Amino acid sequence: MDNIAGTPVEGENFFGRSTEVGRLADILRNDDILLLGPRRIGKTSICRAVMAHVKASNWHAIEINVASCEDELAFLEKLHSALAPEMATLGSKIKDKFAATFDAISTRIKSIKIAVTGACTASVDLAAPASEDWIHLGNDLLRLLMQADQPWLVYIDELPIMLFNMIRNDTPGGVKRVRRFLDWFRNDVRALPGSHSVRWLVSGSVGLDTLVQQHGMADTINSLNHQHLAAFTEDVAIAMLRKLAERYQLALDNEAARKLVAAVQWAQPYYLQKAFHYLRQRVSANTNANTTTATDIISQIEPAMNDMVQPGSDNDFHHWEQRLALQLGAAQAAHAIALLSLAAQDATGARPENMLIHLEGRMPNDSTEKQREMFINLRDILQRDAYWWPDESSGNKRYRFHLEPLRRWWLRRNSL
Repeated sequence: MDNIAGTPVEGENFFGRSTEVGRLADILRNDDILLLGPRRIGKTSICRAVMAHVKASNWHAIEINVASCEDELAFLEKLHSALAPEMATLGSKIKDKFAATFDAISTRIKSIKIAVTGACTASVDLAAPASEDWIHLGNDLLRLLMQADQPWLVYIDELPIMLFNMIRNDTPGGVKRVRRFLDWFRNDVRALPGSHSVRWLVSGSVGLDTLVQQHGMADTINSLNHQHLAAFTEDVAIAMLRKLAERYQLALDNEAARKLVAAVQWAQPYYLQKAFHYLRQRVSANTNANTTTATDIISQIEPAMNDMVQPGSDNDFHHWEQRLALQLGAAQAAHAIALLSLAAQDATGARPENMLIHLEGRMPNDSTEKQREMFINLRDILQRDAYWWPDESSGNKRYRFHLEPLRRWWLRRNSL
């Protein structure tokens, strides 16, 4: 097993979630899945493992990342491009049957794209793919899949970012277009003949649930089976670290592994890999590799945690701050950052009563009801998006960071 802290992992490097892969694949037999969570918790890795799992059962499976898409037509272009090589693998009879229709769809996509690109500013709304043209085109494209004699899995990564792009780039009409897109996905697609043969696995690092709730369209995603990736249990996390230690000949015994897991606190595999990487660096720089003991390794855990959050090593943590502005807008994001900065002051978190007082000071011109509503809304978003969790082990509720390195980064980032 390799120490990979960056790209999605596959094969022998995919560890500890085989049961979840089977469970998700089983859900896809009858339902579509929405898998949400922050970056670097293994969504892409597990989704690709699910794709491999269903392919072994004679499904077709394709992946599209739509984070760069800014409108509905760009989404269809991504889907079309991913389907093209997969169509080439179909049996000759089916391929010949689909070829003419697929080529016609390609021509229509290009035609709409040229029309939109050439539209003048005053008429761009009329020519944009928010019109019904993209819906008919999308339905025709999906009918091809549904006429095949094998089931399909379509994995869509970062759909929420695409929808936020649509809202940001079309101030007067973006919310309406997002509503229509999600209604199409929920209703129109499901009404197509043979729709049961196509399943959708949708993932995102920015909260789709936050978007739809804030714009009054929560009903549009009710048909999706909502799933999340829990952190590893302590035993699984220790087993992973011991396997890495064996690969790199590091004297990491159970006790040292347990202390490293405790230092990370939220045992998601990526952050375990990252912590192990910095621990390896520390051990290599500060001890003799031939005589390193578990005690030596334990002494380097705390410095390694601090190495993770220093400038130049902290790129992963910036997204946690940036996604707030993307989801909430400048004013609410600033309030959320202030609450997180307060919680970061203490490893055990902060009392909600103190947070509310802090927020009231930031909203002096708002009513008590408005201040309380803002706190409750932000509290739930930050909990749902895995920034913090309510710890009541002391007898008093305290909102504390899930991920200890993120708390340390937040404390360093938002203080002098």
